[in-house]
Amino acid sequence: MQHMIAIEDALHRVWLSRDAQGYVLHLGAQQWPVALDGTALRVAGAASPVTIAVDGDRVYVHIDGAAHELVYQSPIAFHAAEAGGPAEDMVRAPMPGSVIATPVTAGDSVAAGDTLIVIESMKLETAVKAPRDGVVETVNFAVGQSFERDALLVTLASQEG
Repeated sequence: MQHMIAIEDALHRVWLSRDAQGYVLHLGAQQWPVALDGTALRVAGAASPVTIAVDGDRVYVHIDGAAHELVYQSPIAFHAAEAGGPAEDMVRAPMPGSVIATPVTAGDSVAAGDTLIVIESMKLETAVKAPRDGVVETVNFAVGQSFERDALLVTLASQEG
């Protein structure tokens, strides 16, 4: 599966595949054999000490004396924006969980920052807010229903420009 990763504000399509020797990192048309051996990253046979810290969709990598931040980008939002589509019309789940409140219904007008749906994940309640002013087109989950990360929770009616 291809992933969209922002590295120092540049967006890259990357993915890993397997071959007989291990993993292959694909970055655009380029590819390299890679392995993570304890605290060393091996790329095309050359090993470099590496420290990696993960914080949600952000990965911090310190390698060869330099620190880098890699940020996972939702492929759905990326492809919607790339196609000129309304990425802000789709409100997605930031984590898996279940719905505990749905204060809006289809047809309701909302302002940016209004609560669209309240979810619970790992005993933590999160109010999912409207990214823009608009009208609710659909609420896809009812109270008590569970969902996975990146599930489409609420759709706002598209804005005519």
